[in-house]
Amino acid sequence: MPKLINFAAFQLNWLISVLGAANGWPWAGPLAVLLWVLLHLRLNRGHYKTEWILILSAAGAGYLLDSVLVLTGYLAFPEAARLGYPSTLWMVALWINLATTLRHSLGWLRGRVVLCALFGGAGGAAAYYAGGRLGAIHLPDPMIASLLICLLWALALPALYALVDKLEPGGPADKDQTRV
Repeated sequence: MPKLINFAAFQLNWLISVLGAANGWPWAGPLAVLLWVLLHLRLNRGHYKTEWILILSAAGAGYLLDSVLVLTGYLAFPEAARLGYPSTLWMVALWINLATTLRHSLGWLRGRVVLCALFGGAGGAAAYYAGGRLGAIHLPDPMIASLLICLLWALALPALYALVDKLEPGGPADKDQTRV
């Protein structure tokens, strides 16, 4: 049940963030994610430091990667969705939201580097595509942008799991298991 709640909270926060940005409320997502993170941290007191490091790392990586996409012209935000620059606060909140799933509802990806990269690439590209269809973002060159997003997410998600393994030795990657 806790994994199901974690996944449901992740999906709900994604929806609030994207629909909020698309409708001129770019602060709605960060507020919803903040409330979720406070509850998440309370529920995971035994791993408080690990969770904080994952949250801050995902926020930094997300801001950097999305900012590169903005500065290179492959990602843009409608005026009503802008809250921050080059990336937006609500996009960073989505990366933070993702961090809350790494040890929980998406924990099954840990130690499965190839599957993690495929899941990250496909899921990342699909999320940005959906965000574009809902009006929260604009991909000026959708084909190239989708390929870049796919590549960035195929690298970013395994990198975040490498951080999980570093913070919590003894996981699947440390048991020398080959898992797809």
